[in-house]
Amino acid sequence: MAQDIRELFKNDLSIPDEGLKRGHEARFNARLDAHFGKAEKAKAEGYLWMKIAAVLVVVIAISGLLLNNPLSSGAQADQPTEVHAVANAKPTKVQLSDFSPEYKQIEDRYLASIHMELAQLNVTEDNKAIVDAFMGQLEELNQEYDRLNADLVATGVNDQNIQALIDNLQFRLDLLTKLKEKLNELQESQNNEIQTNTL
Repeated sequence: MAQDIRELFKNDLSIPDEGLKRGHEARFNARLDAHFGKAEKAKAEGYLWMKIAAVLVVVIAISGLLLNNPLSSGAQADQPTEVHAVANAKPTKVQLSDFSPEYKQIEDRYLASIHMELAQLNVTEDNKAIVDAFMGQLEELNQEYDRLNADLVATGVNDQNIQALIDNLQFRLDLLTKLKEKLNELQESQNNEIQTNTL
């Protein structure tokens, strides 16, 4: 009963012997590309962007973990204790968030930005004096914030007190931005000096 299919095709007279017409394979591939090729190319390009985005997210996450790791030696070991004291300084007793959710959002945004700027500081022996000077000014602003908090408790909530607290947060953030710009300028001048010396 079982027969070899190859034998059946050899014996079947209805199948022409010459095979497929010339160019059949090329026409078939062209039809496949026309029907499926565009969708596959678009899908492949979409996946490429997703892969690039995924790699960037992983790189940023790992960089953040490495930079904020308290166990790592290196840059954080070089930072003066004033930076850590200022980073850990929190407003005493009363915060803007105690009065309104809107104030909480404002305060949280400023404090997060301030802590992020402090975490990104790269303190070395070359720029330690500049950083210490700015940290002294930042500490004065922290003390002023505490005084403004005490006034707020003593006199009650009013627009002037709230605005003074928000302005203080803005001044601290501006001060850290200026410090970052100074450190970048110092780094660029050192790089230019190194390049000049090597030439």
